[in-house]
Amino acid sequence: MHRHDFLQAANEVQPSNGYAEMAVIGGLMLDNDRWDDLVQLLTPDDFFFPAHRIMFQAMAELTEKNTPYDLLTLTDLLAHQGRLDSAGGFAYVAEVCKNTPSAANIVEYARMVAEKSQLRQLLALGNSLRADVFQPNVQAATLAEQAESQLFSLAEKGAARQQQAVTLRQGAEALIDHLERIQGSTGITGTLTGFQALDDMTCGLQSGDLILLAARPSMGKTALALAFCLGALRSCEDAVVQVFSLEMPIAQLMLRLSAMEGSVALTALRSGLLDDEQWGRISQSLDQFTQWDQRLIIDDCSLQTPALLRARARRYTRKYGKPALIMVDYLQLMCAPGQENRTQEIADISRSLKALGKELDCPVLALSQLNRQVENRPDKRPNNGDLRDSGSLEQDADGFNAGSTSPQSG
Repeated sequence: MHRHDFLQAANEVQPSNGYAEMAVIGGLMLDNDRWDDLVQLLTPDDFFFPAHRIMFQAMAELTEKNTPYDLLTLTDLLAHQGRLDSAGGFAYVAEVCKNTPSAANIVEYARMVAEKSQLRQLLALGNSLRADVFQPNVQAATLAEQAESQLFSLAEKGAARQQQAVTLRQGAEALIDHLERIQGSTGITGTLTGFQALDDMTCGLQSGDLILLAARPSMGKTALALAFCLGALRSCEDAVVQVFSLEMPIAQLMLRLSAMEGSVALTALRSGLLDDEQWGRISQSLDQFTQWDQRLIIDDCSLQTPALLRARARRYTRKYGKPALIMVDYLQLMCAPGQENRTQEIADISRSLKALGKELDCPVLALSQLNRQVENRPDKRPNNGDLRDSGSLEQDADGFNAGSTSPQSG
């Protein structure tokens, strides 16, 4: 089959543009400096044709070594690696170079290649979903959630490729818009927690921030985080708070919330030994929860991945409105499939939570466990390095609060 016919036939089987792939590789041969324009747009996997993928990968390796590449250096590397035949041989590499007259439009060619790559990924997702629906005991809700998560990840990756640097002038304009928006405020520009000293110090929990609340078990992390959530609900009549509880079922959370809102000891509420006054306060707290029915969203699914949690958070946002605060209890109970070790898993989880806050323009309050080593210190005062499985937690977090008080129920 003639090569032109082969490229055309391939496009009928899978979305692809062999000519655009050739133009990208040929353009880089003509002007190595254009690599920096393409590196955020393309990866080797975006090339459909194996020969083009191999050539682009070899170019990446030469660029990494600061070695210029042309027909001779590229084919020499491929021959040394035993991949020249897989790349079509010397004649095909030469043909790719010869058929590209200019590198002027190389960025547009790269976008065409990336677009076809995304279409193939969408096709693969659709085929996978089609196969999954015929599996025994499959649940539609689970499949829909997984598909939504995968679709968003694909769209997010495409958006990240198109993101451009912000100029100083654009940054200044954004700052002016922000200052005009908060002008005349009381000094509180974020979500209130109900703790005045903390709110004064932070100006409220700021949108896009990832705040870590860390302590050893039974130190009151959940109780304090829930108090922040109630404070946010009380401070603004239309505030929406999303609570993701991987540790406690909703019944336990409601016990804690009712005890806090009704100012009743949790042990008394658990035992059911309440006097008339306490029953009255609990009744009032339940009435308040009824009013907050569409504002306090509790998800007690214990099997959460970063992708699934983000998909659920987006769904709740579409249904109930933009959240003033998202609480995750607790971070180490999440899993991130595909990572080599637990440290990389936690790094992936923290990056995802940080991205979620930026995407939904709200603060994310994530609870975290501390390592046992903090208990061996005389003052038992924790620091950032005590975060369990800490890889990038202290880097991704915008705020860090660690408890060092005596144990309590929480």
